[in-house]
Amino acid sequence: MIKQKLDISQMSHDYFDETFIMGIIAPIKNYYFVWMLNNFLDLDFALSTESNIVLHKKNRIYHFNLYKALQPELNLVHLLFHNQCDGEPLLPELKHFDFIWLMKGNGMQNELGVAIAEKIKPLNQVQLVTEIIPDQIKNISNLII
Repeated sequence: MIKQKLDISQMSHDYFDETFIMGIIAPIKNYYFVWMLNNFLDLDFALSTESNIVLHKKNRIYHFNLYKALQPELNLVHLLFHNQCDGEPLLPELKHFDFIWLMKGNGMQNELGVAIAEKIKPLNQVQLVTEIIPDQIKNISNLII
């Protein structure tokens, strides 16, 4: 019997083509942060209960909230991950970030991501917004839904 190992590295690489990822430090409740984004940026983030991220760590199950917003006119999907659950981060190498925002779409331009990052920096309670390069994320497969 031949055993084969599934190599998800190429699948991961393909999934993150045409994306922009940013980390956000905003020590506020996730629903309040989403409300702020929806009002300030005229987006329609909603909790995606069918796509919440579930991780098994330290003999426990952690559920990380995921919020989605669509911009069909730009062919763009916004995914906002709450990076914390009971003190456990979704992305341990980025544990200081409260939120990870992934923008994905055909022809996604970095300029659009940078422009959105600049718009949310002055919001109350937002302490830091920075671009994250996918190659720098060790556990990037946790962001694949």
